[in-house]
Amino acid sequence: MSVTIPVVSTPNVLGGKPRVEGTRVGVHQVGSLVREHDWSRAAVAEEFGLTADEIDAAIEYYESNPDEMEAVAAEAEATRDRLSDASRTQ
Repeated sequence: MSVTIPVVSTPNVLGGKPRVEGTRVGVHQVGSLVREHDWSRAAVAEEFGLTADEIDAAIEYYESNPDEMEAVAAEAEATRDRLSDASRTQ
């Protein structure tokens, strides 16, 4: 029997960014750790308390929606830059 793990977006959770349903773990976070930072799926699953099916669903979504994932990454970078600039001026 196949289990479908939905990826959801809820306005009040993670700013509406896609995440594994029932968690606050973002798809971009999982996908970037596995695909860009060479974490193993098992390491990500252990770090965030996810199942192998949840990791697979997040990576499938990550790879199927590159434009959306790029926008999420750009937004995160802009936020880091704003916070960094603000901390230097204090």
